[in-house]
Amino acid sequence: MKTIAKKKYQPVLQLPPLSAEELAGLRASIRQHGILVPIMLTEDGRIIDGNNRKQIADELGIGCPEVVQPGLDEEEIRALARSLNIARRQLGREQRRQLVADQLRETPGWSNRRVAKALGVDHHTVASVRLDLEPTGEIPQLGYTTGLDGKDRPATRAVPIVHRSPVERQARIEATQLIHGDCREVLPTLPAASVDLIVCDPPYPEVDREYGRMSEAAWMDLMRAVVRGCRLVLRPQGSMVVLLQPGYERIGRMRTWHLEFALWAAKEWSLVQDLYWHVPDAFPSAGTDRKAGLLKASVKWLVWLGPADCYRDRDAVLRPPSEPVTTRQRPDDPRDSPSGRTRRMGRMHRTALERGGTVPPNCLILPKGGGSPGSEDHPAVTPMAQCEWLCKYLLPEKSVLLDPFCGSGSTLLAALDAGASRVIGIDREKKYLEIARRRVEAG
Repeated sequence: MKTIAKKKYQPVLQLPPLSAEELAGLRASIRQHGILVPIMLTEDGRIIDGNNRKQIADELGIGCPEVVQPGLDEEEIRALARSLNIARRQLGREQRRQLVADQLRETPGWSNRRVAKALGVDHHTVASVRLDLEPTGEIPQLGYTTGLDGKDRPATRAVPIVHRSPVERQARIEATQLIHGDCREVLPTLPAASVDLIVCDPPYPEVDREYGRMSEAAWMDLMRAVVRGCRLVLRPQGSMVVLLQPGYERIGRMRTWHLEFALWAAKEWSLVQDLYWHVPDAFPSAGTDRKAGLLKASVKWLVWLGPADCYRDRDAVLRPPSEPVTTRQRPDDPRDSPSGRTRRMGRMHRTALERGGTVPPNCLILPKGGGSPGSEDHPAVTPMAQCEWLCKYLLPEKSVLLDPFCGSGSTLLAALDAGASRVIGIDREKKYLEIARRRVEAG
């Protein structure tokens, strides 16, 4: 007669323990309602999900329903256990990163996207944790990783190589200064009136990033200090552009920090013009489902600060005239518009042809497209197209650009391409400065 071994109900993983408050709440719920969600077991009786529920049910003498998850290998079992706990529990940032790190230690050959899919986290978070583990030797630096489809691919996308002469490449390297630190502490050490343009895409408040989460009040304190510090290092005709992405407090209720910042900065300094960036290829975000019925968020604010006569070269960013403008003559007869103003279409079209293009609107239409090649390991990348446009418009030749939140260095590269004689990037994360350094050295 075959003897069936008694299940030991050992957990597959030792996960972060529940807090005393969470444990008490779970125990009270089970005492009142019983086990509502069955525990999940492997085929050999180990607990994938529900270890705390099982222990409390045994203590209270309550039956505990079970389901068995068949057909998984050991790697898949452990990944599933982490995924279910990340999804169900209110884990802190460091606890989530620890689970990602544990997964990478077990499966370093999985691609970032495969790990992210298995755990239900963002692949940028996985990339960031990998960057922390590889230099210390906790996981190997692999040339190839295995994706969701089982195919091996290069572990990181190669930084595009631009073909420049050795002299040109060395000049770009020497023109780049990367500073590790908090920009509030670094800015006072820079010479006064030494920078021509400042462009930055700062971290936003109330957003979980691998480098932390800021309250709106803390963010406003940060940006007040940054704006005041940046103003001191700008030359008299220099200006500053801050890229901001509005966000929700909850679906149907917007946060107002970007409005408060723009209003404060306009009063503290001067708002040159209201600028916006429309991203036509933006992904649908929260609130665009049928139930919520909101529209796709596709506009970023470009808060442009500086004196009224700050440098700008509009001719560098004119829009090419359309074909009908170049092939068809327009009459010079005055035309009245509904507003009461008179327009001479012929004169307007001749002016566009003579100037070489039409004046772009203050809402720029620039797709993200390929993003910023070589910066994939940064969780919030500013697209190169946006950086290039701003540098064309606002950066004089042979001048100096500063980015106090430079991240992976897209603004620095765009400025060098636009002819800057020097670029300065500040960031408090060394690993992002290393990405920026690699991109500059690549061309």
